[in-house]
Amino acid sequence: MALPYSYRVRLAVSFAFCFVPFFVMSIQRVASPLALTSWCLIAALPFLSRLHYVPLPQWFGEAVVVWLALAAWLFLLPGGALPARLPRASVWMLVLAVVWAVQPWFVDILFPGMNWATSLCFAALALLGYITVALRERHGSVSVTVWLAWGLLFGALAQSLIGFCQVTGLAEKMGGVLFYDSSHPTTNVFGHIGQRNQYAHYLAWGALATAYLACERRLKTWLATLIVLWLALSMGWAASRTVLLYAVAMVVIGALWHWRAREDMSRRIGLAFAGVAAVIIAGQFLLPFANHLMSLFTHSHVEVASGVERLAANSDGMGARRFVEWHKAWIVFEAQPWFGTGWSQFGTQSVLLQMRPEFADAAYNSGLFTNAHNLVLQLLAEVGLVGTLITLGGFVWALWPYFSRPARPEGALPLAMLSVTLLHSLLEYPLWYLYFLAVLVMAVALAPQPESRARGYLVPLGSAVLAVALTVLSVQGYQRYWELVGLYTPYDNAKRDAPRIARLAEMVEHEPLYAFHALSTLDNYLDATPDNLVQKRRWVNLLAASRPYPDVLLKKAKLEVLAGDERRAEETLNQALASFPTYAQSFLDDLPEDQPQYARLRRIAQAGYDRLPAKYKNASEGDDE
Repeated sequence: MALPYSYRVRLAVSFAFCFVPFFVMSIQRVASPLALTSWCLIAALPFLSRLHYVPLPQWFGEAVVVWLALAAWLFLLPGGALPARLPRASVWMLVLAVVWAVQPWFVDILFPGMNWATSLCFAALALLGYITVALRERHGSVSVTVWLAWGLLFGALAQSLIGFCQVTGLAEKMGGVLFYDSSHPTTNVFGHIGQRNQYAHYLAWGALATAYLACERRLKTWLATLIVLWLALSMGWAASRTVLLYAVAMVVIGALWHWRAREDMSRRIGLAFAGVAAVIIAGQFLLPFANHLMSLFTHSHVEVASGVERLAANSDGMGARRFVEWHKAWIVFEAQPWFGTGWSQFGTQSVLLQMRPEFADAAYNSGLFTNAHNLVLQLLAEVGLVGTLITLGGFVWALWPYFSRPARPEGALPLAMLSVTLLHSLLEYPLWYLYFLAVLVMAVALAPQPESRARGYLVPLGSAVLAVALTVLSVQGYQRYWELVGLYTPYDNAKRDAPRIARLAEMVEHEPLYAFHALSTLDNYLDATPDNLVQKRRWVNLLAASRPYPDVLLKKAKLEVLAGDERRAEETLNQALASFPTYAQSFLDDLPEDQPQYARLRRIAQAGYDRLPAKYKNASEGDDE
């Protein structure tokens, strides 16, 4: 006989009350490691991104940072008890988000959406800092640091294998599966990160992580030694000169941290970091021998100069050109000391300043104009003294618990990683990429802090609001990303291209978060022809005022000739040749010889070409960094 309905309901409710706790506990057991996995993969997967499409080649890798952070936050929910207060790293990021968002109120900025997009990135990193502390409170600082080390080791090994395929020529033969430099397929080694110095920076993180895992007994010593040897060899193939500074920093951090912690574990870490530094330096000097052995075993010609060899030769003039850019950044700062010239607007000032007499004899290199290649000077130039002090002061404040509280051995790894990043940032711009900045925030957020007994829902609720907002914006950004990729290449058919031009123009005018990238895409549709000349000049002038790339400046000069403004056209081309002297031959090729209106521009370009040293003749672009 069937049970009465009321009894069935009671039985179901009783069963549910018995089952739910077991279900929740099961979810927690699964969700907790998933949160840690999502978090530590931020240190690996974004750097390995294969999706690099113009006009936003880094977008997908940077979006993966946000998506993994959102996944980690979501997996933290079943465990409950999210931290009731913000860590210092998150407060720092939120303050920077406000500073960048309001700068357009104080400075005339051509594309304020660039500020707002950066502000959103800082907000995402504030959530990442919050997640880092939540994981540390749940699992302990040692466990979380070990997970971070595993993420870095996985990423570094994957990058080094890609680099191996590049240096041996395998990447070129794999049908586009892996990136490689078609102009220098076996001598420009950069993994999937895209630039040799950033690649070496990342491998240095991986070597430090390997040493730490060995000290924590998570990795056999012999295996860790082999991995460090391999990563040191891979850093040698990267031909980065900065790795010598990294080696010094590793020794200093290891010694300093043992002096503070005075534990057996800190002693092991200090010795391991010193060993890593010694192997890295030795690898620089032994690289020719390693190249010879690799050539024998792989039956391919391996001949990559080490960073030491490049430093001794100094053949590309990069050091001298960096001093020039630093000088220009200081001039820009002096002119607008409080709020700067505007975020992402130093490039224009650099091109204009290159015409000054003191920069007439600058080293020949056409690749250093959009960034001062020094974090502090770049900030001074673009966000002024106010923004720079807030940025650097917030960093010191967020990092200070490492030094104000008792030292723990596990703090050595994030501090050594930060030393690598800060040294590189004084010479280049790794932190302009969200994935490098994300790992920095993770390292800062691991700083020790007192146990919090605070209770409340305001901060967890705020994190939920931020997570939802980032989810919505990332979905919208994903749609715009693929739309811009699809619009990037014209059909070269006026009728089919017309609606594309109209759509891009609409984005430039009405969608500030995507306006600059839409304009960069629109540039592909703008030929130097007399039709629609007024509108074309407006768009190209706007682009040249924010990103004065050599091809943009040449197009601007050609449009000025067509408009009858030859004097301004000559000024524009002279600016282009001053900042990008090695493009002289390319300018000549793009100025039709059979069109007399360009005769004066051709004479200027020819004079610029004649002034080039012999090794730059017939070169269409500057040296690789």
